[in-house]
Amino acid sequence: MQQAMRIRLILLFLSPFVAFAQNTIGGVKVSVPEAEVSRQSQFLMAERERLLNHNEKALELYKKFTYDNPSVDAGWYGLARTHTTLRDLPSALDAITKAVTLAPENEWYAVYQGDLLEKVGRMKDAMLVYEGLVKRFPAKPEFHEQLAYLYLKNEEPKKALKALDKWEELTGISEEIVFKKHVIYVGLGDLKKAASEYKRLVDAFPDELKYRVELATYYDKIGDKNAARQTYEEILRLDPDNSSARMALAGGNKDNGDVGKLLAYKSLFDDPKVSIDEKVKALMPYFTKLNTPEGASLKQPILELGALLEKHHADDAKAWSLSGDLFYHTNQPAEALDRYKKCIKLNPSVFAVWDNTLELLLEQGDFNEVLSTAEKAIDAFPNQPKAYYYYGMAANVKGKHEDALNQLEQGLLMTANNPGLRLDMTDQVGLALMGKKDFAGAIARYEKILVKGGDQHPGILEHLGDALAIQGQAAQAVEYWKKAYNIRRTPALEQKIASGKM
Repeated sequence: MQQAMRIRLILLFLSPFVAFAQNTIGGVKVSVPEAEVSRQSQFLMAERERLLNHNEKALELYKKFTYDNPSVDAGWYGLARTHTTLRDLPSALDAITKAVTLAPENEWYAVYQGDLLEKVGRMKDAMLVYEGLVKRFPAKPEFHEQLAYLYLKNEEPKKALKALDKWEELTGISEEIVFKKHVIYVGLGDLKKAASEYKRLVDAFPDELKYRVELATYYDKIGDKNAARQTYEEILRLDPDNSSARMALAGGNKDNGDVGKLLAYKSLFDDPKVSIDEKVKALMPYFTKLNTPEGASLKQPILELGALLEKHHADDAKAWSLSGDLFYHTNQPAEALDRYKKCIKLNPSVFAVWDNTLELLLEQGDFNEVLSTAEKAIDAFPNQPKAYYYYGMAANVKGKHEDALNQLEQGLLMTANNPGLRLDMTDQVGLALMGKKDFAGAIARYEKILVKGGDQHPGILEHLGDALAIQGQAAQAVEYWKKAYNIRRTPALEQKIASGKM
């Protein structure tokens, strides 16, 4: 709306009335030199083109205007903005520097210059600009905020703290400023001051229980159990139903170990008023312990808690996802798979659940189900290459080699940042080509990937050997089988090496 208004005003200025060399000011007709009228018209034409996003045209007009009128700061500012839109930041910086030189008192030119300096990585120069701005305009909090950000980005945390103090002096204590200070103190290793920042927030806003929870959680994190407990007890005095505090204090003061803690959670997990997020957070630390020797004693109580999640949060996908993870980590894949499927029905937008589901289906050897599920995963996540990998693998097993090849080639385009998956998918591409009897094509594909990590991939080495053997190159085949066997020893490879045949 504002841009449209500005364009209408510019068009008004550029109407035929501009041709007249006189204006009325204060009721008195005043003559304006034709050169000035021409100059204003030239500037407004450039500005109009910029506002209309005709940036190449605007650039041409601004360059001509600044060449003809090098002492007009507004022209250099307009040129800088146009260069920025066209992503020519060095030229934009050169132009805004000229504007600042011509009008050093204009704060917005300096702001624009500082932001451009940051974008091109000249952090120290950007800081100098904002240090000048806070001296000239000490009452503007946004300048102190940006200066603090620049100090942090330049790894000068103590200076950032001083800038944040100035910002807080102007605006008063706030969540945003306190959290920034807290993070800085954590980075400096000053845990006491990091905690004191949260405490200041609690004192300033005593009715905001979330700040007390943040403080208690932080005390827990740094190992100050007494302070954490006292803070949680304060929360419960103010809000007896607070889920975070109830969960944190489960089990009383006595340390009953992991099993005792899990048993103490049972009444809370059986309470639908306790949020599922708090329940999930409480269980997360136990996952890594399930596969340890002492994890056997945790299996039953933790599965009981998972069952209570299902009972009281049956409509929440997180309950089924977490319960599925519990069964997966306790080596009960069929039960885990059932829960992952329920999770997907409730919320199909989390790829990790699809990934777990497809992995379990592969382990079960249910390739028909892998194929159909992978196809749905591709529809839901067209940018997830692993979905294409699962499809290609299952399609190869089912003899649908052309389908496998099409999906694998498409998925490979997305694996630039995942070299391991790229190798796995290339292995499947080779198998698809072999399935189509294109053994020469498979050999070429495998040999091409050898220098990109394929020489350390047992599947690629073994299947390259297979393709060579089929092509009658037994000696070379055995060499690749041996290389594969050195990485992953299997009876099948051992037999191939011994016989020199597939």
